Amino acid sequence: MDTTTKNSFSGSSIPFKYEEYLGPLLFESYAMDLAKRVKETSPSNILEIACGTGRLTNQLLKEIPNAQITATDINSAMLNVAKDIVKDQKNITWEIADAMSLPFNDEHFDCVTAQFGVMFYPDKIKAHKEALRVLKKGGTYIFNSWNKMEENRFIHLVKELMEEYFPADPPSFYNLPFSYFEPAIISAELEEAGFQYIKTSLVKVNGYSKDAKSAAIGLLEGTPIYASIIEKDETLLPEIINNLSGKLADLYGKDNLSVPLQAIVTTAKKK
Repeated sequence: MDTTTKNSFSGSSIPFKYEEYLGPLLFESYAMDLAKRVKETSPSNILEIACGTGRLTNQLLKEIPNAQITATDINSAMLNVAKDIVKDQKNITWEIADAMSLPFNDEHFDCVTAQFGVMFYPDKIKAHKEALRVLKKGGTYIFNSWNKMEENRFIHLVKELMEEYFPADPPSFYNLPFSYFEPAIISAELEEAGFQYIKTSLVKVNGYSKDAKSAAIGLLEGTPIYASIIEKDETLLPEIINNLSGKLADLYGKDNLSVPLQAIVTTAKKK
């Protein structure tokens, strides 16, 4: 994440609502998928970049309990939530770290992984080069990034609502996390960084929410779009939440939502 995004995610309530509402909706299913992929590399020393509130960290511990995990994030507020949520911490080292300037020695980790963090890197090639540097020879880099917004319909609903309520200058936060989905671009940037044996896969899973209102709260109050709405007109927030909740209920039901998601999972090797 760049500094602006980092600070936006640091609001007093955002990390908690991000975890409570968006954790099961957006991240848990993909954390399970990514952890299984990391396990297949048989790593003993893992670096997790952009660990957020620890959803992938927890799954890595379940899948690879004997591995040493270094879990990092540039955002201290997110990292503090992760420390509270992840209970079994005997094999974990927590550290604040910038993906574009990792504070680790060369050829130190067997595997570097990141769950939905790559999209926020201001200089993706530089960050990929840092991942390559800290990987041992033969090590694996595994990350996921969202497929295009149009293939994740519930996010596109948010975009449509922002354009409806703020037509002159709609809050555009979600454009960034849904901007890194083209396999040709991802592969070319990894090749430029020095990686080989690059593979991208479209992975479809379902995310879950106990009800449409919880999903709406997470999508509007659990990310930096919250600050943009408040800055423009905070009195509209309850109305927008109710509006989004209704649209989500129409598509997926009012309770026990199961929401289809699409993301790109990328693996690459250091020769």
